[in-house]
Amino acid sequence: MSRYRPYLIGIAIVLVLVCAYAAAGFFAVPYFVRKAAVGFVRTHYGRTLALGEVRCNPFTLALDVRGLALPDADGRTLLAFEHLRVRLQLASIWRLGPSFAEILLERPYVRALLRPGGELNFADLARGFPPSKPQPQPAPPPRLYVQRLAVVGGTAVYEDRTRSTPFRAELTPIVFELRDFSTRAATGDAYSLEAASPEGERLLWTGTVHLAPFASRGAFEVSELKAATIARYLGASLPFDLTSGTLAFNGGYEVAGGAGPIDVSLNVRSTTVRALGLRPRGATRNYIEVAGIAIEDMLIGLRRHAVTIGKVTLKGGDIEAWLDEAHRLNLLELFAPASAAQVAPARPQPVWTLSVPEVLAEGFRVSLEDRSLSPAAAVTLTPLTVHVTGFNLSPDDTLELRIESGVSPGGNIACHAHVLRRTAAVDAQLEAHDLPLTLLQPYLTRYTSMTLLKGTLGTKLDIRRGDDGVLAVSGTTAVHDVRTIDDALKLDFLKWRDLRIAELRYRSAPASLRIASVTALEPYVRMVIAPDRSTNLKAVLTPSRSGVPPATAGSASVATDTRAPAPPPAGRRRANGTAPAAAPARPLTPLPVSIGTVTLVNGSANYSDLWIKPSFAIGIQSLAGRITGLSSDPQSRARVQLEGKVDRYAPWKLAGEVNLLSAALFTDLTMSFSDVDLTVVNPYSGHFVGYRIEKGKLSVDVHYQVEQRRLTAAQHFVIDQLELGERVESPDAVHVPLKIAVALLRDRNGVIDLNLPMSGSLDDPQFRLGPIIWKAFVNVLEKAAAAPFALLGHLFGGGNTQLNIIEFDAGSAELTKPAQDQLASLATALKERPQLKLDVPIVFAPGIDAPALAAGRLRDELQRRELATRQGRKHPDTALELALAEPRKHFELLLAQYQADFGRDKPLPPSVLGVQQAKNKDSAPYDAAIEDLNAALIDRVQVPESDLEALGTQRAQAIQGALVSAGEVDSSRVFVVNAPAKPQSGDTVKVELAVR
Repeated sequence: MSRYRPYLIGIAIVLVLVCAYAAAGFFAVPYFVRKAAVGFVRTHYGRTLALGEVRCNPFTLALDVRGLALPDADGRTLLAFEHLRVRLQLASIWRLGPSFAEILLERPYVRALLRPGGELNFADLARGFPPSKPQPQPAPPPRLYVQRLAVVGGTAVYEDRTRSTPFRAELTPIVFELRDFSTRAATGDAYSLEAASPEGERLLWTGTVHLAPFASRGAFEVSELKAATIARYLGASLPFDLTSGTLAFNGGYEVAGGAGPIDVSLNVRSTTVRALGLRPRGATRNYIEVAGIAIEDMLIGLRRHAVTIGKVTLKGGDIEAWLDEAHRLNLLELFAPASAAQVAPARPQPVWTLSVPEVLAEGFRVSLEDRSLSPAAAVTLTPLTVHVTGFNLSPDDTLELRIESGVSPGGNIACHAHVLRRTAAVDAQLEAHDLPLTLLQPYLTRYTSMTLLKGTLGTKLDIRRGDDGVLAVSGTTAVHDVRTIDDALKLDFLKWRDLRIAELRYRSAPASLRIASVTALEPYVRMVIAPDRSTNLKAVLTPSRSGVPPATAGSASVATDTRAPAPPPAGRRRANGTAPAAAPARPLTPLPVSIGTVTLVNGSANYSDLWIKPSFAIGIQSLAGRITGLSSDPQSRARVQLEGKVDRYAPWKLAGEVNLLSAALFTDLTMSFSDVDLTVVNPYSGHFVGYRIEKGKLSVDVHYQVEQRRLTAAQHFVIDQLELGERVESPDAVHVPLKIAVALLRDRNGVIDLNLPMSGSLDDPQFRLGPIIWKAFVNVLEKAAAAPFALLGHLFGGGNTQLNIIEFDAGSAELTKPAQDQLASLATALKERPQLKLDVPIVFAPGIDAPALAAGRLRDELQRRELATRQGRKHPDTALELALAEPRKHFELLLAQYQADFGRDKPLPPSVLGVQQAKNKDSAPYDAAIEDLNAALIDRVQVPESDLEALGTQRAQAIQGALVSAGEVDSSRVFVVNAPAKPQSGDTVKVELAVR
């Protein structure tokens, strides 16, 4: 036994040590773990740690902890788990660091809270520790080995209370597993993480991680992430509501550490979004809906600040866009700025690069409306395809854009463009086919009173914007089968079969617009005078009350007045009572425009007058020709050559030069039509003239010349064999002797041949509505009947429109040279119009003639007084003129006559006394004295009525003698007549002749 005693003692010692080890492991370790954990929490955080059962197995090196819960500052649970199992390995001894066979965490719970002040609740865990001293050199990580780290059934809660509406998200269950992790070895270190939300959102994350140096790579996958979750988190910082949609993405990542910053690279191989819906906050319907979005091969490099996306595809969707009554675009509501409370303080941000080689959106439906109109203007683009290639934030890259879409209810558009980001240079081609012009009807309803029944537009344009910002557009445009009707009359207003614009070229700098040719096939326009005398042209171009906005509805009117509207009164104010703000004055730069050729093919026009009873209608058919060289250059001249037929048979021509596009407005045109039958205007002749036209033909040649906005017109009218028929009762008929007017106008061959010149400024035009035939006819008859001498003056008097006004000097019956010439012209007119007779009235004016006759008699008295002197007897022929030429002698003659007529006791005028009292008689003020004496003496002379009547008779006889003395006018056609006196003014007496 003694031999085995040492062994027994050793065994006993071992047993004691094992028992002590077991007691320490089974009892002491749990006690001290509990005490240390609870004390640590109380000491450093001032909180009470809830800790359940703690078990330790010293033989298996396993530690089990159950029911741990660490409270947050608000008393709610911050960290918790149901079970933690840690199994240590003996290899820790030779590895010189902890080596765990397994770390198992069951049902952990984490609550991350972002407090209202922006502080994270986990920041509390770092408090209570002194700051670590900086190390001169970074120390290597401590040795650590983990064969398996697993988290089962975990729950993570995140709350953000910095927002006006707190956000809360929960992930459960969370499953995580890490295998063969080591801070020293480069093998193993694989992990996996799985998490899900109550809404079915799932996260899968697998990979490897190394600490020396730090590195990690792996794969991740997120599925069924709800758009509502993203919207709840972003809260008020998101300007719109994400009403629907799910997000899924997967890919890989790589994290590399080293001496510099950590580099993170993400490769998101696939991202998909399904059933995405966007609407502004508070709206009741989605503005944008996208069926699916697919993003392929997105590479993100944090160190390089670069994002590269292989391809983005959007398939199927609806976009609703409209302008409201205030012309605001609804889609802008989706991008309203966040409230000031949600905007983070500005800080320097790194510059990122983004490259998306291909973006494709197809199968979209875009509805566009202009709700400022009633009814709203609407168009739908479907199916819309947009293909973008080469998108890159690099300023040197070129973006390629292709757009193709159908247009509902018809037509399609396509655009292909290249855009250089650095200079915004654009090279694009735009094509449109069969676009329905009826889409413009709401705009026509607002601004006109016509309905566009049909019409299509097609165009092909090349659009270029250079590096210098200059825009250039070239191409062709065609508008087909246009037909509009007058809303009031329900008749065709304007239409054409085809309108083509070829080789259109526009350039913004220097600004210019050039068009090679415009061709109109079968154009037509209708002009109508309605029963209320309004014109359809004015009515059609005036919006109906239903199409006018409320602010302007009351201003619409239909009237026949075609004068330019007067400017608004200077004191007029807006409806709200404030004065309109004056726009800053700036010079107007007209756009230079040139059109090579305008061609009309088989055009027509129609004029109808529904006010006249019976109604009247006339048309121009077979209208054809060309206008070449139209230009806004003031020096340019466009050639016009048009032909047609009036009322099917009468030829009509228009030729000459014109500059319609220039502000100078140059025109030199000749228009002619011949042999228009005047019987077609019987409705007008009966209503306005009171006679029907039995027969007659009208031919017109007019020459209009406009330069510097001044019109000069030469109008030649030839009316052949005009005969008025029966009388027609009409309240609007002119009350003039028209048959005499016709006799006045018609020559010996039955032809009325008139040249009627006209001139005036186009800045104040006075237009009369009506066909040119009737206008010329009525003007001629009215002028002939109402002002025969004006017409005779045009024909025979060199343009003198007052041949019947013969002027005589006061107190004289002698014809002046102008009066003799005037009577010669009148004699010629009487010779050419043998049916005319002339009345010459006996005319005198006491107020004008009596003073003149009195002055003559005073002169006779002064002459007799001067002839009585020796000087007068010596020179009787010139005595009076010599005396009157000398002021002193003139004064003495008048003074002697004054004293003879009034007596020497009559007081003298002050001016006369001034002369008498003057010491130097040669420089006395004779002029005033002579004037006062002369006036007093003339006033004393009495002219009898018989002398005035004799003077009037002498004047009439002088006129009669001048007309008949040459023998070309028979004396039986000129009558001297008594006529009522007419008021006279001025220094001459006017004798007004009359035709009968």
